[in-house]
Amino acid sequence: MSGTTRPFSYLALMLLAFYAYSFMARALYPILDLTAELDIYIFNKWLLMILLIVILAALGLRREAGLIPKANWSTLPLYWPMGVIVLLLFAGANDLPTAEVVVKTTIFCIAVGFTEEVMFRGLVFYWFKALSIRKIILISATSFAFIHFILGLSSEFPVEVIFGQAVFAFSGGLIFAAARARDVSVVIPILVHAVLDIMVVSAQGGISQTLDTEAQAPAGMLFIVAMLLAWGLWLLWKSGSPTRGSFAGESLAV
Repeated sequence: MSGTTRPFSYLALMLLAFYAYSFMARALYPILDLTAELDIYIFNKWLLMILLIVILAALGLRREAGLIPKANWSTLPLYWPMGVIVLLLFAGANDLPTAEVVVKTTIFCIAVGFTEEVMFRGLVFYWFKALSIRKIILISATSFAFIHFILGLSSEFPVEVIFGQAVFAFSGGLIFAAARARDVSVVIPILVHAVLDIMVVSAQGGISQTLDTEAQAPAGMLFIVAMLLAWGLWLLWKSGSPTRGSFAGESLAV
């Protein structure tokens, strides 16, 4: 296997494993008598996180995946659109979530932030480290959107909603990847991802209801996606000239 095709083979294997895991986890729900939605989500994502940690430890890829106690906190402002999303989600919210929901949501979202950032902003960056920063960002965002789209097709959501979620994932993925490219760690992406998901899942009412129906979803996502995509493309453009071999221990600053 050539050095050019090997990273794409690793990526395809990871996406296939992720997809297969989703079906395996679903088969375990009735066996474990899991019926509550949040309980199912917690089990699914925490089992995946544990499996990922075990695999990384077995292969000695902890540092390569960006799991190092170091972070470039100057990248935090690059995530500003996520704050706008949170404000919009809670604008006009009808009710605050209960303490139990907040705790369960936090537990669930920590696992989501960890697994998705380690995979798509950790391993992907390591596998494709020989490419230019712009290409790495695009591959990271595209693969992130692709897995959301494929998993969405196996759900009961309307195609319009699934497509909207994939576009949202791509747009947000550009921002997360561009910020990650200025760091050597996935610590900040994990934290931002987890906090954003906690707020999104906890929000009740407001514009979060735009995802409730097939007809409302495209209009409700339009502003958010446009904002994310515009900022993500700007960060992609600002990523500068191609930089090779500057990953794993060295800054990818652009």
